Amino acid sequence: MKFVLVVALGVALVASCPHGDEEAKAGKRLIKTTFEGPGQWMDEDEIWGLISKHQNFMDITDHNFPDIKEGDVNVQAIPTTLRFQSTVNGLLGRTSITRMQDFIRTFSSYHNRYYQAQTGIDSQRWLFAQVQESIANYAGSATVNEVTHTFGPQSSIVARLTGSDPTLRSEIVIIGAHQDSINIAGSSLGAPGADDNASGSVVVLETLRVLVESGYIPKRTIEFHWYAAEEVGLRGSAAIASSYSTNRVNVVGMVNFDVPGYYVSGRDEIGIYTDNVNAQVTAFLRLLVDGYCTYTWVNKTCGYGCSDHASWTSYGFPAGFPAEVVFHPRMHSVGDNFASVGFTQVNEYVKLSLGFVVEMSEPGTL
Repeated sequence: MKFVLVVALGVALVASCPHGDEEAKAGKRLIKTTFEGPGQWMDEDEIWGLISKHQNFMDITDHNFPDIKEGDVNVQAIPTTLRFQSTVNGLLGRTSITRMQDFIRTFSSYHNRYYQAQTGIDSQRWLFAQVQESIANYAGSATVNEVTHTFGPQSSIVARLTGSDPTLRSEIVIIGAHQDSINIAGSSLGAPGADDNASGSVVVLETLRVLVESGYIPKRTIEFHWYAAEEVGLRGSAAIASSYSTNRVNVVGMVNFDVPGYYVSGRDEIGIYTDNVNAQVTAFLRLLVDGYCTYTWVNKTCGYGCSDHASWTSYGFPAGFPAEVVFHPRMHSVGDNFASVGFTQVNEYVKLSLGFVVEMSEPGTL
């Protein structure tokens, strides 16, 4: 059993193998591709066989997911009405498409952001520096930490704006996105990942920047996550969700932003994904789109383990997932480039994100 301690977060991320010690020693991973069944031990070539076919899967090697029953998920903090329109509307005009373009142009310029590649490490370090710079002059209490993992050299990133209310600050509101990219033809090949998932990463970062620059002080604590190794089975988000479950972190709502950037002409819509998510968070996302976005919403599904919200759902936390309504036809290839990103659409997801974190965290004071 190996331990990686993240002191500033106050939790230990534990990587262990609860089943299949011999298979794990042989370098295999326990992989699930459906909701049913225990999963299958696979070597790297077999896992790449799934990746090459765009098959969704979760790597559950280090995980024993709890048996979640109806009523187990804490949804008490999820609103059913919009209460802070004045605050949210005051923030929406502060977003910067130019700033988001600059971020995606640079982030997608790395050869790839594969979790085991040097460029995956370099891009993560560059992202970490962007987050550090973004919180430097925050009026309240802000931190950012790299979360190391035992499965590979790419770290996840967790930034935090600590809540001002002595009672509510222990309740955590999370928005997250994966930072890595992949080319399904091979780990050494180019993968700009402009849509998947530089666009989701910038939604989270732009939300943070707007909150910091406006001096917004939340009552509840807000966390901003950028996950490592999503493309190989949601490994970064699952490690963090597992740690939060073990340490009984009170996550009151989580929204995952993955592939919000590919725009199809005439489809001014935000996809609200309805499988492997929490129904109350999902209903709230629809309410937020109606209240704060120019786009409308449409219900969609994406199947088992399609992105990092599945990690949080699997550990019993209330999570939701908004994403593009038509997936990029050249996802996981060199064709997922800067030119294919629709920035007006990305900005709609930032509006949704700002609405979510403000309505969930509630405006406070220093």
